[in-house]
Amino acid sequence: MPFVALEKLHQLYDGYRKPVKLAGQDLLLLQENGKTCLIKNQCPHAGAPLTHATCSGNALRCPLHGIEFDLTTGRSRSPVCANALQFLPLIYEGSSIGVDLG
Repeated sequence: MPFVALEKLHQLYDGYRKPVKLAGQDLLLLQENGKTCLIKNQCPHAGAPLTHATCSGNALRCPLHGIEFDLTTGRSRSPVCANALQFLPLIYEGSSIGVDLG
């Protein structure tokens, strides 16, 4: 599969969240502090969905246990979780943002 558009750029804003299912994976397209990310929609600690996670500064906070993950590195800010968020690369094409499944 080639480029798959996930959203129009003009729809993005800080606090944006959109759960997406692609190739059997649950993903989350989000934007915070002007940065758009596509991550696996699963907390690396206990597997909870991150759709309703909150952000403070550059940290994404899991709604289940409150563990925070750095949105730049994906690393947990808690010693309880050694695993990191899984990022997928985004591609900008015209007025859309998406992924290349090729």
